[in-house]
Amino acid sequence: MTLTVSTAGLRIGFIGLGNMGQAMALNMQAHRVDNGNPPISVYNRTPSRTLPLSEKGAIVCESPSAVAASSDVVFMSLFNGDSVKQVLAQIFDSLVGCPANDRPLVIADTTSVHPETSRWVVSQLAARQASFGRRVEFSQTPVWGVPRAAMAGKLVIVTSGTERKLVEAVAVPAIARLALDCGADVSRAAKFKILGNFMIGAIMESLAEAMAVAEETGIGRELYLDFVKEMFPVPPVVVHATMMAAQNGEAAKHQVNLNVPGAMKDVCAAIDVAGEAGMRLPIAELVREHLQWVMDNGDSSWDCTSLAFALRKNVSKKE
Repeated sequence: MTLTVSTAGLRIGFIGLGNMGQAMALNMQAHRVDNGNPPISVYNRTPSRTLPLSEKGAIVCESPSAVAASSDVVFMSLFNGDSVKQVLAQIFDSLVGCPANDRPLVIADTTSVHPETSRWVVSQLAARQASFGRRVEFSQTPVWGVPRAAMAGKLVIVTSGTERKLVEAVAVPAIARLALDCGADVSRAAKFKILGNFMIGAIMESLAEAMAVAEETGIGRELYLDFVKEMFPVPPVVVHATMMAAQNGEAAKHQVNLNVPGAMKDVCAAIDVAGEAGMRLPIAELVREHLQWVMDNGDSSWDCTSLAFALRKNVSKKE
């Protein structure tokens, strides 16, 4: 028998309103209000990113700590592990000696982070929980999906930690179509996300190689894109292939999904995860090499699909 977890009346917060975070927060605000729940609280380092949320009735807070103080469940969508540590350090400091509160604070981090970051959070909570006036539970809750999927509420999320069922109940269907339960170990969820991103990176590498060769051999990118759409009609494949083929291959110079440094971060993390297991990911090492070429010879603001550009301009031209 499956137990239903109630989210009625819960106060929800969102910290980090980039392309993914803003889309998730807008969907969460609409879903909570439509179901008779309080509006969500939001914070972003760049205040202008909060405007679409405030126009929909969300409460804009002046700091991450203010979001935490007014929430029962806080979702974070940040750039990397360092930003996660900085935000959580602020929240944890604000909880020291605060008035006793029987309502626990559940923090669900959707950021793609190295497992070391998840382990850092666990160690911080173990060391500092006794000084907090409020119990804190942490869920590493990474998401899969491009911004367009986030806007449509069609993400796939991973839940972890002791309160993962509550996080799932809040997130599905508000911001995601499906949740994958990774168990209590939050670092396991981080590893899971990283390996999932590696798989997407491997697909992107194979697409880039094929697109470069298709152009050099006269087959052409557009015809090869038709093949991809017919034989591999899944969003990550079609979206990346379309960008590699569009505008004579120049579309990748305008970020749509993930920029090159972001992709590099994920690939390097995957290599580290494999290394901890005494293994290698040769494809990931190749992707890292090609992304580095883009950073050295192109622009770090380009989309990660500029791998095709790198192969066409460099690798396929080698003597």
